[in-house]
Amino acid sequence: MVKLKNIILESYEEELFDYEVYRKLAEKERNTELKKTLSKLAEMEKKHSEFWREIAEKRGLEVREKLGILNKIKVNFYTLLRKILGLDITIKVLESSEEDDIEKYRKLSEMEIFSSDEKQRLRDIMVDEAVHEKVLGNVEAKSVGDFVYGISDGLVEVLAAVSGLSGAISSPLFVAVGGLIVGVSGTLSMAIGAYLSTKSEKDVKIQERKRLEFEKNVDQHSVQLRLVNFFTELGVNLNLAKKVSSSLVNVAEDILYPEVKEDPVKSALITGLSYITGAIIPILPYLVGLSGLTGVITSYVVAGISTFIVGSIIGILSGISPFKKGAQMASLALLAALGTHALGYLASRLLNVSI
Repeated sequence: MVKLKNIILESYEEELFDYEVYRKLAEKERNTELKKTLSKLAEMEKKHSEFWREIAEKRGLEVREKLGILNKIKVNFYTLLRKILGLDITIKVLESSEEDDIEKYRKLSEMEIFSSDEKQRLRDIMVDEAVHEKVLGNVEAKSVGDFVYGISDGLVEVLAAVSGLSGAISSPLFVAVGGLIVGVSGTLSMAIGAYLSTKSEKDVKIQERKRLEFEKNVDQHSVQLRLVNFFTELGVNLNLAKKVSSSLVNVAEDILYPEVKEDPVKSALITGLSYITGAIIPILPYLVGLSGLTGVITSYVVAGISTFIVGSIIGILSGISPFKKGAQMASLALLAALGTHALGYLASRLLNVSI
């Protein structure tokens, strides 16, 4: 009985907490589409919390109508994080603090402590969570993530370049100019690459959606099988996946091939701006006139700290340890810089270059 009580009360509070978080995020969201999606997710979580409240009432358990102080603080933390780092990182942090809800509800639906009707509703929630997970993957605006990855590329590449130049050239001005040239050329290359990549992805998705639309008119059964495979790969029971898929054939393209909403031009601008932002960081010590060992060490320290921060954010986006990812990226960036510095120093001695 104690175990059942804990399951019910904890599940109720988790769903109520998720409802409040998505409701708050929806309130603050300016993008109409994202606002609508977040509101739908909030309503989904609200229904789940109401289910657990019904279960509690049937068993004579009392539940709190509102969140506790600690959970309220956590909700405010996520809304603040949204303002600072954007929606995609906020959702990644939110998801990293949760267990696998699909697996959780699968296990609950097999427990004998629930009635057959309750088991069915638990399986329905499991499907909701599978859709929820897919929707969250599409909600992510990508802009913050793209910006962070762009900064990382600019930081690492230009740090290695200026480190190599500083090994061969003593003039801080020449090192800074050389670093800027590398940074600008990299910016143009990355921006063009981002434009072509986004446009290509968008074109492919459009063609896939058109093919699926045609397939729906010709052979709905094959489309249904695709949906069944999609849901079973997410961990949904095969029989339940078959049942749900039959009612989702009409919107299959939105589930299997969601539209790419990124603008290729915007993607190019974000990538280019982020790359040059990262590129400027290791050049700064040389721009202010620091030279020799002082300039090199200062550049390493500034770039190392920046790379660690960027790596930590990438860790959050990737769902792995932020500290581990930050330390790994900073270490590799500094090793690359030391290697190119040694090459630059060696070249200056062998070629007898002194600037």
